[in-house]
Amino acid sequence: MDKKETGIAHLLRFPARLDAVPGAMAFAAMALTKAGLPPGVVARAELILEELLRNSILHGYGGDSAHDVWVGVRGTVLCYEDAAPPFNPLTEGPPPPDPSLPPDQLQVGGVGLLLIRQLGAAVAYTHSAGRNRIEIALQ
Repeated sequence: MDKKETGIAHLLRFPARLDAVPGAMAFAAMALTKAGLPPGVVARAELILEELLRNSILHGYGGDSAHDVWVGVRGTVLCYEDAAPPFNPLTEGPPPPDPSLPPDQLQVGGVGLLLIRQLGAAVAYTHSAGRNRIEIALQ
């Protein structure tokens, strides 16, 4: 892991591999707890981050790879970056599942994007210099 100055937050670099997900989540949870966020908010952030990490690794990079992802915390904001192809989780991807349908009629996919969009107080996406950047205000 190394640090990267972004002008917004210090981000720690993690390898884009599923076995690195627990370390990235532990770092974020520690930083958010240190920032004074209550356990419930930290748990929501961990759920969002796990979804971002897994989506980048599995869909953006096509599986474990030699690429990287970056995770950072600035106060109550969780910052996430990857260098996968551009993908705005706020506007792209499958539609969220229809809760009125019985479980056997639901299509797979879309739940993680729904979590990313709705669990934070505010979510912003940008793509710049070949990187997807997502900032999630947690309160």
